[in-house]
Amino acid sequence: MGSAPLRLATLGVASLLLVTQASAGRGQGMLAGCRLVNGSLQCVPGLTTSPQQQIQILDGEISQDQQEEGAIEQTIQNLKRFELVGEARQGALIRAELMLQGDNVQEVHIHWYRRQGDGSWILVDDISESTYRIGPDDAGASVMAVLTVQTDDGTVRRLQSNAIGPVPTI
Repeated sequence: MGSAPLRLATLGVASLLLVTQASAGRGQGMLAGCRLVNGSLQCVPGLTTSPQQQIQILDGEISQDQQEEGAIEQTIQNLKRFELVGEARQGALIRAELMLQGDNVQEVHIHWYRRQGDGSWILVDDISESTYRIGPDDAGASVMAVLTVQTDDGTVRRLQSNAIGPVPTI
């Protein structure tokens, strides 16, 4: 084991060894003396767990990632529909229609934005309702909404609506 670090040092890998050992000490799920390179696990002999233990650790991490992915997909499925309905004219009431499914939704917020031409979307202040009345400030602009949903586990997801506009100037 004494010759491996020296040989690695000549290859410039000694810092990798220190980083992975430090990471493992912090409990980040890293295998001491290992790194993932182009989809292949490379480990320093004598410093790692057995191959079976490595596979079990990696299987556990993959399983956790798949569970998190499943939760995200479920949240997306729960946002079956979110669209704006209404006419792009001053004085018109635009309504955000949304259909949520599931019972793991804790908070829902709708934020309204406007954009002049090809410019940036700008948040419309003090509006967080499911309806928006188009006013003089919206002349020549398009309007859209962003739905923000927080689930019971604290995950926050955002979904953008369709845009309505541009609103004709009077």
